[in-house]
Amino acid sequence: MPPGNDVSRLCVGLLVLGVFVQGAAAADMTTEAVVDLLRGASEKNPPDFSGKDLSRLDLAGADFKRANLAGANLAGANLAGANLFGANMTGANLTGADLRRANLDITLLGSADLTRADLRQASLFGVLLTKATLVEANLSGARIIANLSNANLSRANLADADMAADMRNQPMGLMRVFLTSANLTGANLTGANLARGDLSFANLANANLTGANMLGADLSGANLEGAILRSIRGREAMKGLETAKNVDKAIFD
Repeated sequence: MPPGNDVSRLCVGLLVLGVFVQGAAAADMTTEAVVDLLRGASEKNPPDFSGKDLSRLDLAGADFKRANLAGANLAGANLAGANLFGANMTGANLTGADLRRANLDITLLGSADLTRADLRQASLFGVLLTKATLVEANLSGARIIANLSNANLSRANLADADMAADMRNQPMGLMRVFLTSANLTGANLTGANLARGDLSFANLANANLTGANMLGADLSGANLEGAILRSIRGREAMKGLETAKNVDKAIFD
């Protein structure tokens, strides 16, 4: 049994450690404080939460329009139905966050971590997601017109996601999804609409694209090893298939 002084030191050490762990687990702000700050914000004076720890807060339906959330910790936060239009979320931590039906249009999410985030039926129109991490994220049924170049979407669920080009914005240039050099290994893209999407040099190894709409999609240089492309639509209008890699190892009808 340790001498008395050693026991005292041990108890003090454990107490300090407990305080540290408890403090580290606590968010910087309460839900009420966040809501109050949002209410007092304006278009000329948008709310600034950059670098703040908002992890695990219940912020469902909150209006974060044009808010600065760069580098913020929103891990495990409930943002279901939230309005994040035009928000700056560059480098934010959104691991395990609930973003179902959230409005993420025109949002900056470059290098953000959305590992296992729930984005079912969310709107991601005009979103910057370059180099973002979306490993095992759920984007099923989402509307996605985004730049996902060099993003990691391995094992992500994109079933029935609508990533088709928006033909209404031709004067502004074709608005379409960019998955250039994205990692889509093992991703679920069954029934997804990828019409006119840019998947050049993407890694689609073992991805499931059964029933996907590939009309005009660009697969130049993409890796199709083990990819399942059964019952896809628009195969005859796909681009770059002749330069795609491992086409012979892909599974067609």
